[in-house]
Amino acid sequence: MLRDEFRLVHYAGEVTYSVIGFLDKNNDLLFRDLKETLSKAGNKIVRSCFPEQELRSKKRPETAITQFRTSLNNLMDILMCKEPSYIRCIKPNDLQSPGVFNDQLVLHQVKYLGLMENLRVRRAGFAYRRAYDLFLERYKCLSKSTWPNYKGAGGPKAGVQQLVKDLGYDNEQYKMGETKLFIRWPRTLFDTEDSYQAKKHDIAAIIQAHWKGVVQRRKYLKLGEQVIVLQRDRRRRLAQRPAKQRREAADKIRVFIKGFITRNDPPNRLQRGLYLPMTSVLDKSWPSAPTHWQEASEFVHRLHRLHLARIYRLALTPQRKRQFELTFLAEKVFKGKKNNYAASVGTWFQEDRIPKEHIQRVTDFVASTFGSEQLKYQSFCTKLDRQADKSFERFISMSNKAV
Repeated sequence: MLRDEFRLVHYAGEVTYSVIGFLDKNNDLLFRDLKETLSKAGNKIVRSCFPEQELRSKKRPETAITQFRTSLNNLMDILMCKEPSYIRCIKPNDLQSPGVFNDQLVLHQVKYLGLMENLRVRRAGFAYRRAYDLFLERYKCLSKSTWPNYKGAGGPKAGVQQLVKDLGYDNEQYKMGETKLFIRWPRTLFDTEDSYQAKKHDIAAIIQAHWKGVVQRRKYLKLGEQVIVLQRDRRRRLAQRPAKQRREAADKIRVFIKGFITRNDPPNRLQRGLYLPMTSVLDKSWPSAPTHWQEASEFVHRLHRLHLARIYRLALTPQRKRQFELTFLAEKVFKGKKNNYAASVGTWFQEDRIPKEHIQRVTDFVASTFGSEQLKYQSFCTKLDRQADKSFERFISMSNKAV
C-alpha cells in the first residue's frame, strides 16, 4: 500500500482507496444554474431529482457522501416497512465476458455474502413457512376431507392439520405454529407441489364434466319447455275443431228450429235456413256438407240445379227463346273464327237497327219491289265509291231470299 492510499477491511474483503482528489470527488460540483434548468425539465423523474425547495435554500450543498448516506437511510426505511425477499447476485468473472467462470472469485463471493451460514441456519430450521389459509386454499384438493371446502370446526388451522395428516407427513417434517405451517425439508414441499400439479388435471376434468352437465341440463330443460308449448298448442287445436263443429251444428239446428216455428209468419230472417241458398241458374254456390254427407249433398245439388233450369226454361218468352237460338247459332258459326266474338256474346240480337221512322218505308219498298219476300235483318251500312273516293250512308236489308 502506498503513502497516499488507505484500506478498509470489511466482510466482503479489503478495499483500497487513493487520497488524491478525494475531497474534490466528495464535493457537489453541479452549478446552481444547471440545477434550476433541470428542476424545470419536462421529465418528471429528472424534475424530482432537483426539487425547487433545495434551490431556495441558502445552505451549503451536500457532499456526495452525505447524499449517499441520505439515500441509503431512505432505502432502509422503505425496506423496514416491507417483507423483503433477498436475491444474491454472484459474478462469474471480473472481465464481464460470457463463458468464463472464475471459481476462486465465486467462492469468495459465496463466503463473504454469508450464503453458507444462511444455508446452515435454514437447514437447522424450517425451509418453508406459509399461513394456514393460503396453504389450505392451494392444497385442499389433495384430501377428500378438505375438498372442495373444509367444513369442520377449528378454521383453517384444523383444516391444515387434517390435510397434512391425510398427506402422511411425519412429525419431524412439519410444525404447527400460531398462524403458519412450518415445513422442515424442501423435499416434502416439492412432493406436495408435484401431487398438486398432477391433481389439477383431475380437478379440471371434474369441472369440465360438471359444466357440460349443466349445459346439457339447460338444453334439456329448454327442449322440455318447447315440447310442453307444442303439446299445449296441439291439444288446443284438437279441442278447437270439435268445439267449432259443435257450435256450428248448434247454430244450424237453432236456425232451423226458429225458422220452423216461424214458418207461417211473414218472410223474415229466421226463415232463411228453411230454403235452399241459390235461386239463380247461374249461381253455383252450395253449402258445404260433412264428409259422410258429401255424396247426398252432391245429388241434392244436381237435382236442385235441374229444378232451377226447368223453372227458368218454362218462364222463357218466345222472343227470349228466339234470342237464345240465335246466340247458339252464332256460337256455331263464329266461335274460334272471329276475334271479337267473346265480347259480342252479351249483346242481344236486334233484327232492326235503323230508326223507327224508316222501318215502314223500307218495308213498303221491299214489298212493292220483291213481292212476298220476308225481311229478316235491317241495318245501316257505308258505301264506298272507289273512283270518287267518297263514302255514302245507305240501308242494307236482308230477306229470306236476297240482300
